[in-house]
Amino acid sequence: MALRKKQRTRTRRHIQQKQPAVTLNAYQKGRIDGFQRGREEGFLHGRTAAQVVSNHAVTVIESDLPKTDVLVIAAGLIPSLEIGVLQPFSALKKRENLQYDMKLEHEVSKEMIAAADTIVFVRNVEPSAYTLLELAHQLRKRTVYVIDDNFLEIQPTTPVGQYYCDPARKETFIKFLRNAKTIKVDSPDLGTYIQERFNRNVIYFPGSVDFDWLDQQRRVDREREQIVIGYAGGEKEEDFAPVIPALNKILDYYGGFVRLEFFGYLPQSFVNHPSVKYEGGGMEYKDFMKELNRCNWDIGIAPLANNSFNKGKTNNKFREYGACQIPGIYSKSPVYVPWVTQGESGYLVEHTEKAWYEGIKAMIEDPPMRQRIKENAGMAVRQHFSLNTCLDNWKRFIFKI
Repeated sequence: MALRKKQRTRTRRHIQQKQPAVTLNAYQKGRIDGFQRGREEGFLHGRTAAQVVSNHAVTVIESDLPKTDVLVIAAGLIPSLEIGVLQPFSALKKRENLQYDMKLEHEVSKEMIAAADTIVFVRNVEPSAYTLLELAHQLRKRTVYVIDDNFLEIQPTTPVGQYYCDPARKETFIKFLRNAKTIKVDSPDLGTYIQERFNRNVIYFPGSVDFDWLDQQRRVDREREQIVIGYAGGEKEEDFAPVIPALNKILDYYGGFVRLEFFGYLPQSFVNHPSVKYEGGGMEYKDFMKELNRCNWDIGIAPLANNSFNKGKTNNKFREYGACQIPGIYSKSPVYVPWVTQGESGYLVEHTEKAWYEGIKAMIEDPPMRQRIKENAGMAVRQHFSLNTCLDNWKRFIFKI
């Protein structure tokens, strides 16, 4: 039972007694008003201080921005951002009403982080980006670090390698790997590497292909006398080292019966070669896939040198070639071996000049095998790398919905 204070009985005399009026001069009024304002400001300061302590010494951020489910903070506008994050997020926005926003590192404000529930970092290595991760944790946000390359194993032999080998960026990369709440990778080998050294909470599932882009595109198998061998992707000088002499031998052996097409990267030795066609890259990924589908190559090549950096890569070329029904020949690498059945869904070769020459020659000489690979790889990619499968993985493993 609650205790009640005993009430004193007021006498009629006390009630009827009038208090004399009090007259305050200007000085006294000023002191009282100042005291009142000081007390109110003190209370406000005390509440703010308590909130600061409860939020790990981060001042509470009031934001007029609308609430966002996910804020994506990207290091750059590159294909892996489109393939691995924006493509599935755009589909989730349509199907699940996921609200997301994408910003580059220098565009992010504290208010943006405060307005989001989950912060997804993509390939960030700059120290300034890591301060955003710290802020997100101080504001108790869920953080995900999406990484599809092992920058700790990259060699400083190219401008890109020199960038990632910078000591400050390497240290920041390690901090992201250690401290992000969840690490999302596209390669099981990269996931194992990170789990054993930095962070147990690693989620692996591969990227996807949006077949709506390709199925809406009319494609006709052309009757042609030439065999067209193609490559679509970025500059990979080291990966192409044994492939270039093998391709030169192929051109010499078959003459005008074989033509090469490069899309996005052209080895220097093939510049101005009469049997080589080149188209630059730099387009959006959706347009890139449509262009690759239109090429309709007889053989697509995917060389990958045997080194620690490449072991952490994803099977992107298998997905792209298979989706576009291009029979692919691949380096015998951990990236491709789990997905390629020899002579059925692709063709694997050791990463040597001799093996590449013999493998390409075998593909040229066996049209039924090319047709078989074309059909089987297309079915495999639709089965394992559909956009629906990718969406389910994001929902189940990352967003827990």
